[in-house]
Amino acid sequence: MRRPEMSLLLGVLLAALLGEAGAVTCFGGNSSVPLCSLSTCNGQCQVLTGCYCNTDYKPCIPATCDPGTTPCCPAGLFWYSNISCCSEVLNCAPACASDEVCTANEGIAECRCNLTTYLHANRSEIVPTIQCDSSQMTVSLKKCLLERFRYSIPEMHYNSSDENCTDPSYPVLVGGERWLKAQAIQQAGYCGTEMKINTVDKKLVFSNVLFVPPDNSSGLVVSSILQIAFSCTYNMTMQTSLQTALHPIIGTVTLPSVNGSGPITATMAAYMSNAFTDPYTVNTQLTVGTPLYIGISTTFSDADIFSLRADKCIAAPNNNPGQTGVVLISGGCPVTDEVDVQIIHNGVSLEVMFKIETFAFQDLSAVYMSCDISLCKKTTPDTCGCSSSRSVDPSTVTVRMPAIGISGSSQNYLVHPGCLRLLTNHS
Repeated sequence: MRRPEMSLLLGVLLAALLGEAGAVTCFGGNSSVPLCSLSTCNGQCQVLTGCYCNTDYKPCIPATCDPGTTPCCPAGLFWYSNISCCSEVLNCAPACASDEVCTANEGIAECRCNLTTYLHANRSEIVPTIQCDSSQMTVSLKKCLLERFRYSIPEMHYNSSDENCTDPSYPVLVGGERWLKAQAIQQAGYCGTEMKINTVDKKLVFSNVLFVPPDNSSGLVVSSILQIAFSCTYNMTMQTSLQTALHPIIGTVTLPSVNGSGPITATMAAYMSNAFTDPYTVNTQLTVGTPLYIGISTTFSDADIFSLRADKCIAAPNNNPGQTGVVLISGGCPVTDEVDVQIIHNGVSLEVMFKIETFAFQDLSAVYMSCDISLCKKTTPDTCGCSSSRSVDPSTVTVRMPAIGISGSSQNYLVHPGCLRLLTNHS
């Protein structure tokens, strides 16, 4: 294609784009504000500072720019992402919500609440919505309605004096309007969160209060503090049940970070039943033959791609990491040579669950358990399942539990061949 034809085609495309943008005229540059691409300017854009020529450090107009991190245009001009140019026409990108208006603030276009939208509103219209999700509780409020009645959003806080519990909200777009969402974790003590237990139906109720103070920066207070009490009820789970027990038998370990997820905690605990909501405590004394349920869970949340897998689990007479013991799981599969091991979940979700019959070692009143675990990437349905030939994941870590007490004297048990064999009830 010849150069004139190429220029004509580019001109047609630019005209079409400008038409879609509402006939916006791009600023073409001049002697005081040149284009960054000119050889006499050779400019570049820097985060926070903007776009300047390398020759004389004058502001320049870029061909490409990230308005999320860099002031793309000099004062008085506004960046249009869809056509990559600066224009004198005011522009907010992304577009403002229906209850906002695009305004210029010190040469920067930004969305601000259009208070006339709620000019005739009543305070009774400030109605929060409460959402109870598996990982958090969320309170949502209309941002511009709060500003209409002069509430101080930056001073919003939970029922706690901890500075980390202040200003917990972030803006989102809901139905074309700007809302604020404030999230709280279901954890007793988190920013004042309280927990109540209903032991009859195995329910946990988490509650807190979100405070929104009035804005008194002008010296005039026109609203009283807004107090939003909220609560969520959850079925007791493997993880939440550990919060209800006094000194449960648990062990924790940190798993390697996955895709920048940050620290990932895994917890191993002993439970009384297959509901995995009734943990044993450190003062518990079990008898030989009692069903014992072991559960391992993690704070990691990407269950679509990863699962938690126990490659090997061992029960030993002491807490020495190098001590040989009775192997319960190997290669992700149950080992039933000496102990009745039943795997409920392993490598299929973010929870590992298995059951054993309690046993003891000769002349000892405790059993120590440990498991080698890892987050397994599920490439096929059986990738993380039972496979004795599967190699150990390099990111495998070992989680150990404190001693599980075994009641009774050594005379009640018969020792099997081998010094570390399990003992069965011989009475």
